[in-house]
Amino acid sequence: MSACHPSGEPRLRKTALIVDDSKSARVVLKRLLESHDLDVDTAESAEAALEYLTEHRPDVVFMDHLMPGMDGFEAVTAIKSNPDTATIPIMMYTSQEGELYVGQARALGAVGVLPKQVEPVEVSKVLRSLRVIGDEAERRNVAVDSDTATANSGEYPGIERLDKDLRTLIQDLFDQQRAVLRRDLLDSYEVIASRVADEIRPAPDTDTIPEEIDEEPGDDIPARLKIAIAILSALVFVFASLYWIREQSWQDVQQENAMLRNAIAQENNSNAAGASEIQKRIDEYRNSLGSAYSVALASIEWGVNQAAPYGFDEIPLGDKRLALFEDMSARLLEIGFSGLVRVETHVGDFCMIAIGPDEYTLPPEGFAADQCDSIGFGPSESAQLGLRQSVAFANFVNVSWAQTQGRIRFEIASLGNAEPALPYPASLAGLSAGSWNKISAVNNRVLVSLVADSVRDR
Repeated sequence: MSACHPSGEPRLRKTALIVDDSKSARVVLKRLLESHDLDVDTAESAEAALEYLTEHRPDVVFMDHLMPGMDGFEAVTAIKSNPDTATIPIMMYTSQEGELYVGQARALGAVGVLPKQVEPVEVSKVLRSLRVIGDEAERRNVAVDSDTATANSGEYPGIERLDKDLRTLIQDLFDQQRAVLRRDLLDSYEVIASRVADEIRPAPDTDTIPEEIDEEPGDDIPARLKIAIAILSALVFVFASLYWIREQSWQDVQQENAMLRNAIAQENNSNAAGASEIQKRIDEYRNSLGSAYSVALASIEWGVNQAAPYGFDEIPLGDKRLALFEDMSARLLEIGFSGLVRVETHVGDFCMIAIGPDEYTLPPEGFAADQCDSIGFGPSESAQLGLRQSVAFANFVNVSWAQTQGRIRFEIASLGNAEPALPYPASLAGLSAGSWNKISAVNNRVLVSLVADSVRDR
């Protein structure tokens, strides 16, 4: 195994790992990759590659199929089964050919297959599609950090702040009003208490009683006793008057207290009604946001499915479909979508004529349908045809989960010719190939369903 970077050391350049028991094959591919400014490490067996991956994380692995000991398919299975290495893109680099081999490689987790007689332009295209080279590779870390910051910020922080601020404002207003009412009540008590104290305080006695009083002859009540009775009577009158004033003042205070309690109760009712109205408006706004989110999701799904049909000789999940899915993913991230993108492929039963061994084409439109060499393919073969993908599309689906921090996941299923959108005529008699194939073209389609992770309160 060649020299490589320690796992903890930051790299300024991308790294590729070549796994091949052929030294000449390793040298050829290594030169092609180094021409793209990549650091290239090599391993001459699958076992050596697995040992390498325990301490290193290359940006892409090129894996040979046929090797002594553990073969390429077994190595791919081991790498994808390990959570620490499962996200590393693996490109099979082999002389094996055929749709069946490509399907097996992708089913195990490989992103595609490159022939050993590969041209430099093909290597460049693969590296760009994997975002290993080009401007997109440099922007990827920035984009991932930005997505993480957006995902952690909450779905609708503006609504949460509005709710919290409104509740705080209502509580502050209520506390202020209650403090004003309490202060006015205490002031009323102090004024009344001061007034009563002034009224019951005895006035200073400025009159002096003569030391000597002339008593008239024949008066039975002594003069001093008369003065004492007069003073006592005056005091009784004063205290009676003060008691009456106090009772009147107390009744006034009771009435003021009742009025204050009513005012506070009315204020509380008003605040409660206002808070209820505010909460109602907030709920209406949230519901409108939820409705807007559902409408946006349905609009994106509808727009993608307007391009559902694909041609007779077209790969159902090719580069044309890739451009559409890249735009769809960007729009889903903009509206905060997190969930599953289910992709269903359907294959039409075309009226075909043979032009070679296992090779068919469409006949002229006026050709009699009952003269066609084949009407579609069997269920198993149709299902396989529906899973055909370009290398770029397969790479996009495989790295989508990592690039979106797990927010967008793809699930691809081929229903073959099992569920046609339009039913076919019961008989071919009297039908032209063109009429039959118009129905087949409608049934030859790719449908997308968007399924959010959960129903959220928006």
